[in-house]
Amino acid sequence: MTIWDALGWGGTACFFTRFLLQWLQSERAKHSVTPASFWWLSLCGSLSVGACAWSKGEWVLLPAFAINTAIYLRNLWMTRRPTESRGLGPIPAGTLGLAAAAAILTFAPGGEDQASSMAAGFLVAGWLGQAIWGTRFVVQWWFSERRGKSHFPVGFWWFTLAGSVLNLLYTSQLESVIFLVGYLPTPIYPIRNLMLGQERE
Repeated sequence: MTIWDALGWGGTACFFTRFLLQWLQSERAKHSVTPASFWWLSLCGSLSVGACAWSKGEWVLLPAFAINTAIYLRNLWMTRRPTESRGLGPIPAGTLGLAAAAAILTFAPGGEDQASSMAAGFLVAGWLGQAIWGTRFVVQWWFSERRGKSHFPVGFWWFTLAGSVLNLLYTSQLESVIFLVGYLPTPIYPIRNLMLGQERE
């Protein structure tokens, strides 16, 4: 196992743990809630798995990691400093995420070889899945900015469910199982959070 694989597995563990904690706290509260630990684990997971994806030339996965990292930082800022939540502003954070996405796409190794060896349908599923996967946090971000605090709207969970299915299709074709394992449990969390939302109504 290389250091990049270790980072990938460690980041996958962070992603699993974040939703496990969110799920447990939501079950106790009987509605969907977001502990601050969710965003710290999200940040660690995104940086670790993103580094692993970059090392393996998994360029389809990279933009969402970069953009989501900026959104995680924004949510942490809102969680820790709610009265100053508008001091950072969404535009600088979003610009940072887009710039990081462009940079890592430019310098990611091996992307062309992967694209030529994968069936077009799975490649489309990967791009679409990552677009939805990244958009879900843009939706979450938008609603959080309007409320002035970190918040998960219902739309976030629908985006998560749709994106997770497409991401599973794409990662099932990759040589490394790290990314597939990371996405395996992802359909469970949105389904349960949607159920909790209906129960609360």
